[in-house]
Amino acid sequence: MVNVVVVDDEERIRLGLAKLIAQVGKEFQVTGIFAGAQELLSHIDSIHVDLVITDIKMPVMNGLELIKQLQHRLPKLRMAIISGFDDFTFARQALRYGVEEYLLKPVDKDELEQMLHKVRDKLEYDQQAGEVNQDDQLKLLLFNDTEALPKPLRVEACRQLEQTPLFQQPYFVFVMRGHTPLTIEQMRKVVSGWLANWTIVEREDRVILIVGIPSTEHADRVRELGQTLLHRLPVSYEGRLGASDVFQGTTWLREAYRQADCALQQAWYDTGKMAFTDYARILRKTKSLNHLLMQIISEFQAEMALSNYSGAQKAIHRWFEECMLLMPSWNELSEACETVLSLIAKVSPIKRTEEDELEERVMACEPEKFASKDAFMTFFLGAVDQLFVQLMQFRQENRVVDTIKQYIRHHFADELELHRLAEEVFLTPSYLSKLFKTESGETITDFLISVRIEHAKDWLKEKNGLKTYEVGEKVGYADPAYFNKVFKKVVGCTPKEFKDRVR
Repeated sequence: MVNVVVVDDEERIRLGLAKLIAQVGKEFQVTGIFAGAQELLSHIDSIHVDLVITDIKMPVMNGLELIKQLQHRLPKLRMAIISGFDDFTFARQALRYGVEEYLLKPVDKDELEQMLHKVRDKLEYDQQAGEVNQDDQLKLLLFNDTEALPKPLRVEACRQLEQTPLFQQPYFVFVMRGHTPLTIEQMRKVVSGWLANWTIVEREDRVILIVGIPSTEHADRVRELGQTLLHRLPVSYEGRLGASDVFQGTTWLREAYRQADCALQQAWYDTGKMAFTDYARILRKTKSLNHLLMQIISEFQAEMALSNYSGAQKAIHRWFEECMLLMPSWNELSEACETVLSLIAKVSPIKRTEEDELEERVMACEPEKFASKDAFMTFFLGAVDQLFVQLMQFRQENRVVDTIKQYIRHHFADELELHRLAEEVFLTPSYLSKLFKTESGETITDFLISVRIEHAKDWLKEKNGLKTYEVGEKVGYADPAYFNKVFKKVVGCTPKEFKDRVR
């Protein structure tokens, strides 16, 4: 609800204006109608008022004098002027006092409605934002999509910031990010006494420095200041610095920050402890990582189909080096690296706990967490190599299991002891037993029994005149009773019942 007070020495006009206000909408309520300034001032403390609409030409105290007194008593009160005189001097003075509108009599209903809605939007902004200081306003415009912000909030933030000396001239934005971030206090010491017009904003691991420059200075000045800033930083500092183009007006703050951040990401690819890039010099990419990504997926699958793990591993190393040459954004690089790690994981026989660890590694593929491309390269290729170690270890272990299975198939009728099998593959009996169960899903004993019973079934199907106990002996069971027990457990019937059924 917007509470409106009308002040005019002509009864017809003040009553007509009150009627027009009521017609605009229920959200606008006239809480006072006064014939003069003194009358309003005597009641101002007892009424609810958000907006005062007053005539300029009134006896005793005119509208401009009323506005001065109201501003002193109620600084946040909104005010508008109406007058029957098209006098530019009055209008200019009224606007200087901060009135919302200067309306001519007779008041146009559409202009009145537009003014009332403007006041309502500003009041809503005041309620939402409260006492917003300059730092909050800067963060609002720097870090948010301006089109997504409520219009009153955005307009008011721009208006207030543009009243400051910094934004009454061209400006540009520095974004700085270090392995060990500098504090606001440290940055102030670096900048103080060097730059004339500046302000600092802090965001997580970044420091944003907004610098005003005279309109007479060339854009190359940005580059000069960037190089100077690097030299003024502590010798121990390790980080990257990006700068935007030069802009005029606070509506461009978001774009200036975006440009500086893009430049920072390009500087990340440079070598050395510190590096600087400005937006005017960043690489304009002609292609994305999609082509390289499709290429490595195809090459990886081809190498894995041949079980050429070493070839697949080298292919990924080459792919990553080609990615680095393109200097993609952190988001592009992160998504590509996550895709490649997931591709390897799909063919990697990892236990559940290791899957969780892999997911953490994949999610941790965030280049911005690393001070430089070299640090990230070490991390990423280390994760790739670790996965291939697991793959090759699995292949070796799989060969061990295949060797044992093949040995059992050829010697199933013998007395097979675990230590004898372990000697075939140069492992300890306990490790072989555990490995066999993990890789095949069954114990060595269970596998031996399944092989013996399959051979026994083949013998029993043939019309060779063999007794059931003789079949048992052929497959490694000298005890007929034990053979009968094992056979029935596996097949569901005794050897004799099976023999009679199949014949």
